[in-house]
Parts: sequence; structure tokens; C-alpha cells
Amino acid sequence: MFRKTMLTGKPQACTVNAAVPAHEAATPDAVPDQLSRSLKTQGDAMVQYGARLLVLREFLAALCAGMSAERRDSVEGAFRKRVDDLLCLTDDRQLPEAFHATLLAEINYYLGELKRR
Repeated sequence: MFRKTMLTGKPQACTVNAAVPAHEAATPDAVPDQLSRSLKTQGDAMVQYGARLLVLREFLAALCAGMSAERRDSVEGAFRKRVDDLLCLTDDRQLPEAFHATLLAEINYYLGELKRR
């Protein structure tokens, strides 16, 4: 509502925020177009990321299905080692509970796939 001028440093009334186009400033509850575009872009990115993860999951499941039992045992050992290292790294950081829950669910899913095949 108020803005300081560069020369005087005194606040002056400002009728329209220069960063917001007049058509967006007309209604106080309206979501600015830039924010809407940003949210849509982020939503699209999450959908694309989810699709990539699903494809990767299915690809890895197919790889497990084609492995011999000995090879799966070897991969499981290497996977468990890497997971232990990863868990040590994440324990030192303040991450949301949802992150840890999802991480453990994914680890258990892949360990199950290695055992099942």
C-alpha cells in the first residue's frame, strides 16, 4: 500500500502495485496469473516425475524377473549395503516423516521384488 521513494525515503500512497497487472489487482481474492502458471507447472512436473518413477519401478521389476536366484542374492546384498549408507545420510538430516515413510516403503518394495522373483 505504501512505498518509499528513492530520493526522499518518505512513504507515499501507492494505488496499484507495480508488480501486479491492473486486471489482477481488481479482485483481492483472485490468484495472480503468474502464481496459477507456476502451480500448474509444478503440478505438471510432479505428474511427469511420478510417471518416470513408475516406469523405472516396472523396469527394475522386469530386471529382477530375468535374474537367476544367485544374481538376485548378490544384488540384494549390494542393495542392502547401499540402503544402509543412504539411511545413515538421511538420519543426520531433518526431513519430513513422509519422506522417511516413503523411503522405507520403497526399500521394502524392492527387497520384496528381489525375494519374489
